[in-house]
Amino acid sequence: MKHRALFVGLTTIDIQYFVDDIPIANTKVKTDIPNILVGGPATNAAVAFAYLNDTVTLASPNGLNAFSSFIDQDLNRVGVEHFDLAYGQEFETILATVLTSKNGDRTIVTHNPKEVESTISPLKLIDLVQPEILLLDGFYPEFSIECARICSKRNIPVVSDCGSWKPQFKELLNYINIAICSADFMPPGCTNQKELFDFMRLKNVESTAISNGASAIHFSSNNKKGSIEVQKVEVKDTLGAGDFLHGAFCYYYLESNDFETALKAASTLASFTCSFEGTREWLNFDHNA
Repeated sequence: MKHRALFVGLTTIDIQYFVDDIPIANTKVKTDIPNILVGGPATNAAVAFAYLNDTVTLASPNGLNAFSSFIDQDLNRVGVEHFDLAYGQEFETILATVLTSKNGDRTIVTHNPKEVESTISPLKLIDLVQPEILLLDGFYPEFSIECARICSKRNIPVVSDCGSWKPQFKELLNYINIAICSADFMPPGCTNQKELFDFMRLKNVESTAISNGASAIHFSSNNKKGSIEVQKVEVKDTLGAGDFLHGAFCYYYLESNDFETALKAASTLASFTCSFEGTREWLNFDHNA
C-alpha cells in the first residue's frame, strides 16, 4: 500500500447478459449464463484504485440481505476494505440488469437507492481512515456532502464522479476540487461543454474533465484547456470503464500531484479494461505488459 484513499457511494449487484445486439421490443433473447458482479460507481472506482495500490477504503451500504455475503467476499478478494454504512440493518441491495452487445456497448436498467441511516458518522470515518484523497459518486447525498465538507476543510483533495446531474450536486460541488464528468452530465442551464466548464469554474472547481467513451477527454485545469486521446483497443465490454477511470485517476493523482498526468495514465487503464468481458477479468492481467 502506498496511499490512503476513501471512496463513498454506491454498491450494486450487476446481472450482466452478453447479446449480439440489444433486443427490440416484445422479443425474447436466449444467452449464456449471465455474469453476476459487484458494481456501482464508487465501488468499481475503488476496485481500480486497489488494483494499483493493493488496498483502498470504500464506504457504502450493504446491510442484511440475500447478497450480503457475496458482496463482502468479492470486496475482500479485490483488496477493498469496506465500511458498511448499513451494518446490522435490513437494506435492499441495488440491482442492475446489464445488456452488453458484441461491440461492447451496454444498456443498464436499475433503480435509485434509498437514503441510509449510517452506522458511522462522516467525521469518525474520516478520522479512522485519514485519507489522502476522497472520491464521491453523488449517491447518499447527506453523508457524502458532510464527508466532502470535512475533507475540504482539511485540504484533502475531493474528486467527484459526475455521471449524471443530480440535485445534490448543487451543494456537493461547493466542496469539490476535481470533477470528472461524463458527456451526459449537464447542470441546469448548460447545453454544451463550454457552458459546463464555465459552470464548474463559477463553482470554484479547480479542474474539470469530460469523458465521452472512445472520444477524446477534454479538460480544463488551472486556466489550461486541452484534450487527451483515448487509447484504441479491441473493445469487448465498456461496463465500468468510466468508474475505473475515476479510481485510477485518484491513484495517479496522488503519485504525480498533476491533473493532466493522472488523467492520461487513468485513461490508459480504463481503455485496457474494455478489452475484457465483465468488470473483474482484467484484474488478472498487468495493464503495463
